[in-house]
Amino acid sequence: MLKVLVADDSASMHQIFGTFAEGAPIPFEVVSAHSGDQCLALLRQNFCNLAFIDVSMPGMSGMEAIGGARYEGNKTFVTLMSSTASEKRFQLARHLKVYEFLVKPFGAQEVYRIISTYDRMTVPTRALIVDDSATVRRLISKVVSGSIFNVDIAEAGDGTTALELCDKEQFNVIVLDCNMPGLDGLSTLQRMLAHNRNARVIMMTAERNEERRRKALDLGATAFLYKPFYPADVDRELHAVFNLKMPMLASVETASLV
Repeated sequence: MLKVLVADDSASMHQIFGTFAEGAPIPFEVVSAHSGDQCLALLRQNFCNLAFIDVSMPGMSGMEAIGGARYEGNKTFVTLMSSTASEKRFQLARHLKVYEFLVKPFGAQEVYRIISTYDRMTVPTRALIVDDSATVRRLISKVVSGSIFNVDIAEAGDGTTALELCDKEQFNVIVLDCNMPGLDGLSTLQRMLAHNRNARVIMMTAERNEERRRKALDLGATAFLYKPFYPADVDRELHAVFNLKMPMLASVETASLV
């Protein structure tokens, strides 16, 4: 059973999460902290899977508790809670590698959505990277590995090899280059989908070509990425592949944070 840390100085919030736990589609146990100091102490123990932490608590704030835990290397999947929101708080949340920010009051479905996302992220995601350049494959693999999802990567240097691998095993997602010698990306895409209509194929290219992008999507590609792309782009597409809602914080920039 998942252990969910709830850090809030309001007793009613702990009662609410207790009620949420009773009807949860994914069972979880609530671990309570009533101050920032208690929150940090529990985070340091590294036994909670997720944490819902209030921004404002007596003594040490929720932000300070997360900051202290992150400084020590803690990677707990955190959602911040508050009755008020601001751009500055959103930026700081992103800086602290917080997944989501919930504005009170919120309902059970919002909590269940976050727990479902965490549950899917812990399951290995099998990805196939297809590109004729070994150097590019290494770069793309590094980017994909930076995703918040647990991605296990296989590689193929051409379309024919990619099709052979797809015959042997199931991939959750295939990242396929458009420009390859021999069997090109679009032809490979067509054959993949003819073999498995449910294949999730993300096409990629360095060339800005709107006609090619539209054709790939019309043929059945799940998405189309232009190189270079980044882990956040991979996260966005994987959320879509698994029918998960993107967190609000995904659109918040941290570059302006001082």
